[in-house]
Amino acid sequence: MAKFSSCFGRYCSYRWKLCYICSIAIFLLQTMRVDLSMAFVCMLKTPNRTANDANNTQSTQQCSGLDTHNQSSHETYNGDITWSNNLQANVLAGYYYGYILTNILGGILADKYGAKNILGFSLVSASALTLLYPSLSRISGYFTLVLRILTGLVSGPMFPTVQSLFGRWAPPLESSTLIGLVCSGQLIGSIVCYSISGFLCVYGFDNGWGSIFYIFGGMSLLFSSAWFYFVYDRPELHPSLGQEERSYLNKTVRCKSRVKNIPWKNIWSSSAVWAIVVAHTCYNWTDLTLTLLLPLYMKEALNVETESNGLMSSAPWIGQAISLPLFGRLADFIRSKNCLSTRSIRVLFQTVCFVFSAILFISVGFLKCDQVPLAGFLFLFSGVIWSLYIGGFNVNHVDIAPKYAGVLYGITNTFSSLPGFVAPITARILTPNGTQKEWQIVLALCAGFSVLGAIVYAIMAKGEIQDWAKYEDSSINERESLKLKEGRAIDGDCETV
Repeated sequence: MAKFSSCFGRYCSYRWKLCYICSIAIFLLQTMRVDLSMAFVCMLKTPNRTANDANNTQSTQQCSGLDTHNQSSHETYNGDITWSNNLQANVLAGYYYGYILTNILGGILADKYGAKNILGFSLVSASALTLLYPSLSRISGYFTLVLRILTGLVSGPMFPTVQSLFGRWAPPLESSTLIGLVCSGQLIGSIVCYSISGFLCVYGFDNGWGSIFYIFGGMSLLFSSAWFYFVYDRPELHPSLGQEERSYLNKTVRCKSRVKNIPWKNIWSSSAVWAIVVAHTCYNWTDLTLTLLLPLYMKEALNVETESNGLMSSAPWIGQAISLPLFGRLADFIRSKNCLSTRSIRVLFQTVCFVFSAILFISVGFLKCDQVPLAGFLFLFSGVIWSLYIGGFNVNHVDIAPKYAGVLYGITNTFSSLPGFVAPITARILTPNGTQKEWQIVLALCAGFSVLGAIVYAIMAKGEIQDWAKYEDSSINERESLKLKEGRAIDGDCETV
């Protein structure tokens, strides 16, 4: 009974409540990130590829055994907007044109001035922009492109601010679990947005697709007020934090202050940082390819109907949402038993994630459109395997530099956002007719990046706090003095344990 009370008390502690709140914030920001990908399927008068070529090729090569219902619905579904293929590709990628510019800035501002106001600003701004999509998109696709760039611009700080926040709230043996639960909010955002948007396309108001933006934009705007009320940047700023939890955090959390100076030279020359950069970028090539293009893959290569497309496209994120918190907890459990070093745990999790994901994506490419249930299962299972990254590179920022976790995530997320605007353009070039063989190349490219990421991360990753992350502008004598104090943090520094 005492053990149950202890566990219940931990999950009701403020750091866990903060985790729940951050999960909702990331959930909402993610819906505003992917809403256009599903809306594309039903808002455009013409499909993203040449419909006759795609249908004829699919019918002769892989869909001859299907009934005519799916094909007819695929051919006759009509939206109310006409854009060129080039504009469509740029609008899909537009989010990342802006997103890539504010990751590092968001991490710096969060570490220096606190994460609460930075992420709160992202929520309010992205919500307001999302509400403008339906009206401005009907005027010109270039307005939509501008809105997408601005939405990405204000959303860029979201993950660096979360890393910064939990660098100051998460005990080391809970960091994977807490950040894993927060990241599951992103996955649930994709699941909910894709699933609901498929039905809103058909049954929603404002020609169906317009309701997608109004609903998710409105929800986010309402939640932003709760964010500003409940969130505090550091434990010492919380006016009613329990004494027991305050004492526990003071003893365990390695970073207790805002950053004054950032050791840029050491960061850019650190192999540990570049290991995360490469792994994060390779992971995001696949993640962003599927986020932006999976509905089109389901429509073109597998001939899935519009109403079912949303749920099918959410399969990888359903798998991740289920397993991400579990794998985060598993990583913390293994680490607590001291049976493997932190570096070994990170490399093990990330290698299994990358290698098995590559195998699954190659396999999916050879499925035909009469094997849609099997494709859905493999995408679901790939999401489970994919979520092992939470015990790999994702939390490694806090391992090597807890004080600068926001800055580091800003850097790695900037590089990892490059696939966001390269992937749609690359996929458009590789799939001019949307055939199965063309999509096999896209999936094989994802597998190739996964293998590359596994190799580089296994060679270069580190698990301990780096020397440049232990002190801030201290002289040699001051550093020796700090070491004599058993690694405990004094005002303005982090613990070295």
